[in-house]
Order: sequence, then structure tokens, then C-alpha cells
Amino acid sequence: MARKSPPVKAQVVAPLLHSNAFLKGRLIDFDTGSAALEAQHMAWLRMQMATAKTNSMYRIRLVGYASKKGSSDSNMSLSYNRANAVLKYMVSLHGPANDRVETFRSNGEEAYVAPESDDDALWRAVEVHIFIGDIPPPPPKWIPVPRKEVPLPGGERFTDWEIASPGGAIVTYVVGGGFNVFFIRNVKLKELRGYIQPVGGVGGSLSIPNLKPILSAIQQIVTGVSGSPPDFTAVKTSLPVTWDEMEDCLVRVSQAGAGAIRGYALAVITFTAAGVWQRSAQGNPVKLPGGVLFQFQTQGANWALGVGASMALGPLVRIPG
Repeated sequence: MARKSPPVKAQVVAPLLHSNAFLKGRLIDFDTGSAALEAQHMAWLRMQMATAKTNSMYRIRLVGYASKKGSSDSNMSLSYNRANAVLKYMVSLHGPANDRVETFRSNGEEAYVAPESDDDALWRAVEVHIFIGDIPPPPPKWIPVPRKEVPLPGGERFTDWEIASPGGAIVTYVVGGGFNVFFIRNVKLKELRGYIQPVGGVGGSLSIPNLKPILSAIQQIVTGVSGSPPDFTAVKTSLPVTWDEMEDCLVRVSQAGAGAIRGYALAVITFTAAGVWQRSAQGNPVKLPGGVLFQFQTQGANWALGVGASMALGPLVRIPG
């Protein structure tokens, strides 16, 4: 059967692992995806075993490898099969070799750093070390060093929140426009904050006299001095977010309702994060567009933005309290 990868000239080279083995070498250039020994591999093994079997105290160390090409799991199996193929051939040359194995290890593709498409012949390999005489201590097991995880900026992050949306009101002072009212409660911290979402050109007009009673009522609800909070809807964000990231959301309110100041409304409310700190594939903090965090419906007797249907999109302005 034709090889998948062209053969290299020398398929047995000096080992990469350090040891005081009397006989040692690295059998490289196994064909891509194959554990079959090459002719050079078998010729070298015959020479080494001819020497080893004249000594009753030889011990064998085998370490299998695979290149990066293919999946990590398949390469782990492939490196095992390559080391096992070498051992079977050594046993065919000298039966007791099976009981002389001091180390048998498969490293898969984890032994070197390279792109996932790398198919280097040096790593399609098995290292063979044959010790004669004193047996050295076995090599230490490879223990991955845990990576110290850098915390995401912004402090504690949350997924469980409660949102109340009593509605909004029409403002016709100086310029036409309005606002929506929101309350956000952090379930874990039990902290409540109030917000206004300006609509239609009133972003800079929170001091309009018509809004003062509304602002005062919201502040009283938030601080708990008087009034009773509206009904809350429990939501779970698609990503853990901080208070700041929640407050930076763009909020879309799509609603239909009737009433100049108080009426009946049905609304679909969507919170979209402008940016959320997340972890890259390498585990490093990176700020990415957060996308839609959650969406919910609310309905009932609320402040309504005029008569008919409307859609408002904008940021939240926090009410001190």
C-alpha cells in the first residue's frame, strides 16, 4: 500500500529523551495515521535485540508519539499503537522482552508545539531505550502545570437578575418624546436600581418639570422610603455580567398600547450587551460584543407611550438613589 506521506531518508535517528541506556534510538517517519513499522525500524531493532538478549538483565523503555495532524484523541491512540507495534516486534525477536518493559508510555501529540496541521516526521515516532545492567529509576510522570487564571476585569459577575418595567410616558414639553422606566434587581446582592430610558429626543431633558414627579417616585421605590416596587420578572443572562456591563446594555422595547399617561400595554423587552469581558481560546481576558443577554414580555395596566405600536432602542440612565 502506498504511503500517505513521502518517506524520509533516515528513519532511525538519535533520541530526544535523555537516559543512560546502553542501546537507544528514535524510530521516526511512521506513515501518517499508521502504526506499521518501516524496514529501517525492523533492521535497527533486530541489531539491538541481538545484543540485548545476550544479557539477562536488560530493561526496555518505550515512548510513542504522533504529529499534530488529526484529533488529539486519535493521536493519543495512534502513539500507543506505534509503541505497541515496536514492543510486539521486539517480543517476536526475543520472547522474554515482554517482561522486560520498564516504561511504556504514549504521549500523543502533546510533546511539542506546532500548528494543528503539522505532520513532522520527527514526531511520528517511537523512542526505544534498552538498559543493560543497573536499572535507572523510571522517569517522572508528566504533570501539566496548572495555568494561573487571570480574573476578568470589573469584579463579581452574575447571571440571575430580576427586571421590572412599569412602562413609560409621553412628554410634550419643548420637544416631543418620552421615556421608559426600568427597575433592575441583582438576585444575589439583593440590590435594586432604577433607570429611565429616554426616547425620541429627550435624552438631555431629564430636568423637564413634567418628569420630576416620576423621578421622585422612582427614587422613593429604589431607596425604599415609600411606595411599593412593581412586579419583577426573573431573567438569566446568556453570559455572566457585572453591574456595569448590565447598565451599559442597549434596551429595545417593542410595544403596543393605549393611554396618554396611564393605559394598557404589551411589550417585548430585549437587553443587548454593548460589550462583555470573556475569555479567549487561550484563556486570556478579552472584551467582546455580548449580544442579546435576555428577552422577556410584560403586559398590564402601565404607563403607555401614546396610542398604537412603538419601538424604542436606547441606553439606560440610572436614577440616583
